[in-house]
Amino acid sequence: MQVTRPSHFPEGYAGCQAHDVTLSDGVRLRLVESGSPTGAPVLLVHGFGASAYQWRHLMPALSADGWRVLAPDLPGHGFSQLALDDGQYTRAAYARRLWMLLDALGIDRSPVIGHSMGGAVAAEMAWQQPARIERLALLSPAGFGRVPWRARVLHLVPDALAPVARAFASIAAARVVLGDVYGPDGTWSPRDEEELLAPYAQCDIYRAMLRTMKEFDFRLHEDAALARLPEGTLVVFGTHDGVVRPGDAAARVRAVPRGRLVMLPRIGHLPQVEAAAQVASLLLEFLRSPRVAGAGSAD
Repeated sequence: MQVTRPSHFPEGYAGCQAHDVTLSDGVRLRLVESGSPTGAPVLLVHGFGASAYQWRHLMPALSADGWRVLAPDLPGHGFSQLALDDGQYTRAAYARRLWMLLDALGIDRSPVIGHSMGGAVAAEMAWQQPARIERLALLSPAGFGRVPWRARVLHLVPDALAPVARAFASIAAARVVLGDVYGPDGTWSPRDEEELLAPYAQCDIYRAMLRTMKEFDFRLHEDAALARLPEGTLVVFGTHDGVVRPGDAAARVRAVPRGRLVMLPRIGHLPQVEAAAQVASLLLEFLRSPRVAGAGSAD
């Protein structure tokens, strides 16, 4: 079964709307928003190969608490602009464009929550413009755990062959991917399969995914870089994460000033989905805390 229709998201999620934002460099991002436009902003950064749909459970919880929730599709992902020049699928380039997004929205300062590859992008945002990160939360973040290099062979694939992968975009393939990312108790719906596949009806996305695999730095962060993350950064992992393996996570978090690590038993790579209520509660408590990252105050 091939999926050719566009994503339904955010249809069915009350208060969520999608629109496009053109950045100062001309790149177009699809942005899903929820909550009051006058509420304090919070930016959600999804992971590799995903889209704003990854935040479908967290967005309503945050907006109900009064936040203006911003969930873009990253460049090269979802229904944002897919075709970019070589060299524009790096961690630094992704972070710069998210700063451009906040600039386009007139937002000077915001908390940032990143997942998986998006966790590494969120960390890069903090290194680029630390004064603008109010606080930082990272879920299953690349850079804090080891990423299996099963896809290393993709570095050898010519870009011209990337569209061939479209022939393999099927419900069966979506089930394999979801089986890899969920923990032992994880379940998903037919809509989850369809939403995962929907962007892959676009031919340009295959080159974008290949370029990201070639250009993005998924390696562990060095201690010196971790020491420059916002004070009190929160890191959340599932004990059964097989995508970003958390064996090194405790050592990485110890290098962050007053960093905090939360391990969720029997959860895989999608804590914000598999343990949606628990993660929402954890993040709301974190966001409500009086500490402002980088200010040196206690939790």
